[in-house]
Amino acid sequence: MNSKFNLIIFVFSILFSCGELNNERSTILLNSEYNKRLKSEYGYFVWNPKKSDLEIVNKVLKKAIADKKFDFIKKPILENINNNLFKQYIPYIDKNDNRIILLNVSCDVLAIPTLEDQKMEHWKNEFYEVYDGGSCYWKITINVDTEKYSNLLVNGV
Repeated sequence: MNSKFNLIIFVFSILFSCGELNNERSTILLNSEYNKRLKSEYGYFVWNPKKSDLEIVNKVLKKAIADKKFDFIKKPILENINNNLFKQYIPYIDKNDNRIILLNVSCDVLAIPTLEDQKMEHWKNEFYEVYDGGSCYWKITINVDTEKYSNLLVNGV
């Protein structure tokens, strides 16, 4: 009985902790092949960000914008990021126990092929990586604990 109750609480916490991302343009990847690769290659564990953690991501993005790291995006920058772009949040805990979110961003996403079975998988389920594509495709690593960013990578600029 107790294990069933714990399972129900766990499922509801997953569903409601990420409710603000339950939209057409944002997703949190917790069980993708990329998450599994981070675990097997680097020993990184998945964690489930809460609304307050995602607010930190926005705060850190504002800092990166103030630091003029996003001049490649048409203005207004933050509104464009939040309203017009597709975002994948890939949360993991690194070897130093820092909670990290890799934010993978795109102007246009329809579907992505997986390497294993070559069938098309929806971008909300699997990490997508585009080679080239210019400023329409970029990613940034955000440390939620230190509220710092690193590794802003723009594809093919």
